Amino acid sequence: MHKRMVFTLALLLTASVALAGDSYAIKAAGYLKPDGSIEKDITLLVIDGKIGAIGQDVSVPNGVAVVERNDQMIGPGLVDVHTTLGTNGRNFEQANSIEAGARAKELFDPDHHDFKEAAAAGITTVIIAPASTHLIGGRTVVVKTGGPREERMMGEGPLKLSLTQEAFNMRRTPTSLTGGLYNLRQMIAAAEKNKNDQSAFARWARGETHALVEVGTPEGVSTLAQFAEEQGLKCVALYANQAAERLDDAKSLGQPIVLGTYEFSDPRRYTRNPNILAANDIPFALTSSAPRYQSALMRVGAAMVMKQGAPRSAVAASLTTVPAEIAGVAKRVGSLTPGKDADFILYDGDPLDLRSRMRAVFIGGERVYVSETLASHDGSKEGGKS
Repeated sequence: MHKRMVFTLALLLTASVALAGDSYAIKAAGYLKPDGSIEKDITLLVIDGKIGAIGQDVSVPNGVAVVERNDQMIGPGLVDVHTTLGTNGRNFEQANSIEAGARAKELFDPDHHDFKEAAAAGITTVIIAPASTHLIGGRTVVVKTGGPREERMMGEGPLKLSLTQEAFNMRRTPTSLTGGLYNLRQMIAAAEKNKNDQSAFARWARGETHALVEVGTPEGVSTLAQFAEEQGLKCVALYANQAAERLDDAKSLGQPIVLGTYEFSDPRRYTRNPNILAANDIPFALTSSAPRYQSALMRVGAAMVMKQGAPRSAVAASLTTVPAEIAGVAKRVGSLTPGKDADFILYDGDPLDLRSRMRAVFIGGERVYVSETLASHDGSKEGGKS
């Protein structure tokens, strides 16, 4: 048996149970389905770090450890679509606004403490992105916040651009949004002519992939929508917290809208947006923007927008399936579907209720976080290997 699996089960179990292979099962009070509903009295079967089965009629193979957690519910690991975790401010270049060839994967430090904090907040997969100080920041990277080290880096993510004022200043070109759009048109035209160019920017310029584009304001949403239509681009509007005020433009993008980071002090003008978007069949994703803000604000934001009327189905998707699609890793994460990575969270109540506490977090079947309450109950130390 793999050492990591022995450790995972030894910490998870509160009594001696016979083990067989890298598999275990958890009997729980219920689990959060992709549509936001709860299926009750279920069994989750984990096999070799993957979801083997989940539901009410799961057959557990002989000899596989079964853990009783009938007072807890299971939710999928959260996916954060825009962070700068572990970069220590190395995700920008001051001299140039156009860094199309930059790759965030070069900044990934799996041992950085930022990832442990994110995992403790239930965030199991993140996009690490370039700074917003660039017209073209370069390519993002998708990583796990914990779990088996050899599986932490999942692959490169979408291109990152910014049309906000932060990307323009008088010390470098382009100095304005108008100049930036002119530069983009020139670069797009060149990429369309050179079909052999398979760079991230060229593929986006030809409409083959989507990009994360920071906009910030309602006017930014309109500018992006018009530019995307003009050039035939796929663009995910980032930090479009007032997108509902430009509803037709938001719809015309044909992509999810990324919202956040929400705090308790935010005005209703921001927090009502998700409900309006959902009512108009526009998917949205929430982000914590960690470490600039705390990773725990993912769940806080979800609770806030649901209080403003956003449906459970849309809120559940905003934390899981929608960001997984944006990141390009929906085949591996985002829901508790057989065959996907065993990234999940144990709660002592409804996963979408902010009053529910997280008891433990698993990535690839390996426990990466345990609450102090559970740690004292089973005699283990949080995060330690013994």
